[in-house]
Amino acid sequence: MPSANRIPGPEPLYWVDDLKAIRRDALLHAGSFLPGPERNQQRQIALSLRSLFKNRKWLDAHTLNA
Repeated sequence: MPSANRIPGPEPLYWVDDLKAIRRDALLHAGSFLPGPERNQQRQIALSLRSLFKNRKWLDAHTLNA
């Protein structure tokens, strides 16, 4: 049963190259669908990642440095 007093755990960190691969795969996968909700969902994932890449503050907080 969920508790209102849960302490949030640490947020996961990602490699930038992995996020770029996810974005690329989402765009390629979207192209395999006919226009519709499935395609839109894949395109939205790619657009969301693109906007996160432009946000330096988010990148610094959520990515690992090589």
